[in-house]
Formats: sequence, C-alpha cells, structure tokens
Amino acid sequence: MTLSLRTALADAVILWRTDRDLMVRIAGVFVLLPMLAIGLLATTIAIDPAAQPEQIRAAVSAFYSANLIAVVAISLTLEFGTLMLLNLYLQRGRSVGEMLRASGLRLLPWVLLAMANGAILQLGFALFIVPGVYIFGRTWLMGTAYVAEPTRGLFGAIERGFRLSAGNGWRVAVLAFGTGVVLAAAVLVLLILVQGIVASLGGHPLVHAVLLVPVAAAGAAAFVFFTLVRIAAYRRLGGSINGM
Repeated sequence: MTLSLRTALADAVILWRTDRDLMVRIAGVFVLLPMLAIGLLATTIAIDPAAQPEQIRAAVSAFYSANLIAVVAISLTLEFGTLMLLNLYLQRGRSVGEMLRASGLRLLPWVLLAMANGAILQLGFALFIVPGVYIFGRTWLMGTAYVAEPTRGLFGAIERGFRLSAGNGWRVAVLAFGTGVVLAAAVLVLLILVQGIVASLGGHPLVHAVLLVPVAAAGAAAFVFFTLVRIAAYRRLGGSINGM
C-alpha cells in the first residue's frame, strides 16, 4: 500500500476530534506539565547574546549537569505520556487505570526502543542528512507497532515497523519531518514572541513563568498532533489489523 500524506494528515485531524476530553486530560498531565517544567528550568541557562558557539555549548552542558535528574524525570514523563496517547487510540476500550498499568509495565522496553532508534538515527545523520532522514522514515513506526501489537514483543515490533515502511520510507520520512518542522516552527515563533514581550516588560521571572504557559500549551498540542500523525500513518499502512 502506498501511503497518502494528505490522507494521513486528514486521519490525524479526525483522531484529534476523537476522545478529545480524555486526550486533553492525558496530555495535560503527561505532556503539558513536563514541557512547562523544562521551559522553567531552561530559563536558568545564562547565555550572553554575544557568546561564541563553544561558550553556548558549555552553558548548555553545565545546565544538563546541574539538572540531570530533573531532565531525566521530565523525559520519562513525556515518554510515558506518549505511551498513554498511543494506548488511548490503538488499544480501544481500555479504562484509564488499564492504560496506566499497561504504559507503566511497558515503559522500560519503550525507552530502550527509543534509545536504539536514536542511535540508528545518529549513525544515519553522521553519514549525511539524506540517509538520516530516510532511516527516520523506516524506524518511525516501530514504537507504534510496539503498542498496537503487544504480542509481537520488542523485536517483533522492530521488524513490523521496518516491514510497514517498506516501499514507503521516503513518504513516511517526509510526513514525519514535514509535520515536525511545521509544528516546531509554529511553537518557536510563539516562543520568540513571548520572549520579546517578557523583555519589553523588564524580564521579570514571574511574568516569564506566566507567559511560558501558552508556549507549553502550544508545544503540548504540537506533540499530541505529531503523535496522532504517527498513529494515522501506522493505521493506513497496517490495514485491518489495526481496526481500519
């Protein structure tokens, strides 16, 4: 089956309207709050506007060293939130308690899969940008397969993801990267506007914290929609096995 980018995006919009109340509650706790937390932490990074690239890298490295535990906790919460969202749409009929248990029990393999994907992507981008983009397209559906078809296990999900993207690697990559870039750009524009407002008001920390809320909300919405596009692509390529 050839993946239609337009159809996948339309499916994602339909999913956005499905189970919206529960989706908003899940995203509010496991996506919005972690994003707000990392945003507030990031305000502690002190970088001079005239700083050289190596000085910026040193400041960011110092930030991660000082906040390693918090950053890891926030990252795990976001991964858990992704699992909850995938369970909501791919394992229909489950209660919130069942989704919490399923996501908790499968979090460690999920994180290991994400780390393996990250290592593969780094290798691809180390070779060149084009191979990295293609590899991203071939691996993007692995995590979705892991949640949608739990009987396959971790390695079965890896094989399933590769098989689903066969013949559609570039289409999946364009869908994922295109959606991600557009969503990230919109959130970045909002962040720049907020920073400009904060600077015009004297840079008060309280004002900054308050205005970070809409940025975090926009980031959470973008995160959720990106996940829904992932689900839509998986369902289209997976066919009837996913209830289509």
